[in-house]
Amino acid sequence: MCGIAGYVGDFEATLLPRMNQVQAHRGPDDHGVWAQGRVGLAHVRLAILDLSPAGHQPMTDARGRVVLVFNGEIYNHRALRLRLEREGVNLRGGSDTEVLVELLARYGRQCLPWLNGIFAFAAWFVDERRLLITRDAAGVKPLYWTKTSRGLAFASELKALRVVPGVDLAPDPRAIVSYLTLLYAPGELTPATGVRKLLPGGFIECGEAGDPVVGSFGPPHYAEEVQAFSTKTAIEACRHYVGQAVRRQLVSDVPLGGFLSGGVDSTTVAHYAVAALGGDPGAAARYPCFSLEPNSGEAQETEGFGLDLPYARLVSKHLGTPLHVAKMEAARLDDLDELVWCLDEPTPDPAAFAAQAICAVARQQGVKVLLSGAGGDDLFSGYRRHQALATERYWGWLPRPWRQALTDLTNPLSRANPLGRRMAKLFRHAADSPAERLASYFLWMDDAVLAPALSPGLREELRRFRTVDTLLASLAALPTGVSRLNQMLHLDRSFFLADHNLNYTDKMAMSCGVEVRVPFLDPDLVAFTERLPDGLKQHGRQGKYLLRAAMRGVIPDAVLNRSKTGFGFPLRGRLQGAYGRRLRALAASGRLDATGLFQGAGVVALLDADARGEVDAAYPLMGVLCVESWLRQFAGR
Repeated sequence: MCGIAGYVGDFEATLLPRMNQVQAHRGPDDHGVWAQGRVGLAHVRLAILDLSPAGHQPMTDARGRVVLVFNGEIYNHRALRLRLEREGVNLRGGSDTEVLVELLARYGRQCLPWLNGIFAFAAWFVDERRLLITRDAAGVKPLYWTKTSRGLAFASELKALRVVPGVDLAPDPRAIVSYLTLLYAPGELTPATGVRKLLPGGFIECGEAGDPVVGSFGPPHYAEEVQAFSTKTAIEACRHYVGQAVRRQLVSDVPLGGFLSGGVDSTTVAHYAVAALGGDPGAAARYPCFSLEPNSGEAQETEGFGLDLPYARLVSKHLGTPLHVAKMEAARLDDLDELVWCLDEPTPDPAAFAAQAICAVARQQGVKVLLSGAGGDDLFSGYRRHQALATERYWGWLPRPWRQALTDLTNPLSRANPLGRRMAKLFRHAADSPAERLASYFLWMDDAVLAPALSPGLREELRRFRTVDTLLASLAALPTGVSRLNQMLHLDRSFFLADHNLNYTDKMAMSCGVEVRVPFLDPDLVAFTERLPDGLKQHGRQGKYLLRAAMRGVIPDAVLNRSKTGFGFPLRGRLQGAYGRRLRALAASGRLDATGLFQGAGVVALLDADARGEVDAAYPLMGVLCVESWLRQFAGR
């Protein structure tokens, strides 16, 4: 895990150490730069594999044909190493970086589908005068890029592009609306007009002029046909693929451990990790787990968040693993400037604070790698919106006027409690088309409800660009026979997981110098879940049916029978406290109006409506605070 940056074009080489300095937290163990003519590459290193100087980057292949900067891990690097050695390649060290640079020197972009790992890298092909930039197919590792009049520049984090001459950091109105309604900017969008994300499984190639050609090597999600499995066969296959994924991702030359919430996903990963390490008490001791104790004054359960710690302790005792507990004080949640700076984006989700708190404790314990249960819900169907989708069989066939009546009947329900919020959200778009209804499950707030809080210019942008348009375009690209559930899982993986969960987890973990791995996103495991029929993912209204069945008798029943809860902190109460006071102060001072994006009076009206339980605006209102912070810190506005 590292930080990379670089350019192709008319830039000064002095730009490289400046970019490294901004991303120094991503690589506290080493740093390096390489520049030749119109090309420059920069790297900061968090050493995980081959801790010797042989792993220093930028790295050149043995014949000097390719120069590489690499962030991530190639889990199958040993198998790929054997392939190279059979071809007569004499490798100098033990790093996966050296394996990758030698593969690129021989096969170029052709080798990308062979890589099992999490990565973002840039390779300069010396003889061809060509730059290749790419990112793993799941989108675990971030990569931002910009095209200016001088050429192309890229970096692991958007903040490193702030020092690039000519970069356009004006707020992108489409992205700003997306942060307020989705919590993230989907696809290529970022908060800065002149900066784009490289899509998961995407690549950019360009010559010395810096003119990019964008493409993709990632496999498409979901085919029309699924495979017939007996339950017994599916359970055996599930255990095989999950266990294999965890074993692959235990490769490390430094201490590792795992997140442990006491939920099905993190407990499953912990079980297979301990088993792979030997399954005895000594093995369990080598897999320390990390959980979170929320601030005792926060109303966790009334806002849909469970108390993880009792379950984490149960699992830790069951497996024999050490358990370290991170504590979160309420005051920490008020530092939104720190949150936005770490995330690069105005992401209004307190769960990012939780990830950072856990990773900070892990690093204090000398652990540099954590395995996460992220992706389990997105592959096996574990979110509440998947359950909501299942209820459509009872009312989705109704004529449109009747479905509109359901919307009208449930809309007045109070948003002050979880049941009212969920019922209102379930039927909010009942009268819409099937595709729009499916995309709407990802919205935290409708554009129309948010509009009065926005400036006239941003409201006009809303008329041209709806938040769900990017999601609808992605759905339209799927084969026509893909089931409704798999369509939703496709949106989960393509946007909610890649653009939100993985993004904030990477940024907050790397702010502590910790690498996070995600076994559930192993390519073979992903391909297996795509072949499963819906009934093995969702059985009635029970989510993750197959994963639960596979782990029955393996992990505690209390974990398997536990209701799905959110990860993070209660937010709605804070809108009546510190966040609300800050919003009112920003509105009263004229600061919100001065951004050119908001109307202070409209924001206060939305805050008041939220307090009365008329709307559920907690996350969008936190988004207003985060956008204001981003404008100050990144755009200088």
